Amino acid sequence: MDISAKKLELIEWLTRVQDKSLLRDVEVLKKRAIAESYESNLKPMTAQQYKSLLDQAEDDYKNRRITSQEDIEKESKNW
Repeated sequence: MDISAKKLELIEWLTRVQDKSLLRDVEVLKKRAIAESYESNLKPMTAQQYKSLLDQAEDDYKNRRITSQEDIEKESKNW
């Protein structure tokens, strides 16, 4: 069975599930898979790279190259 057929089979099965506990378990599994996928793409940085990022952030702040949370919230209303 190819992956598309397997996905459809699982979707069809999931639409018929009535057990809330089982649905919570599936949701936990989904969240765990997403987190693991994200974490597997993270790359550790050296202390020097970290310090460089901090220096850049401080420079951005001093030179007002920042966006306030209020501005971001206003902008996000248009998404």
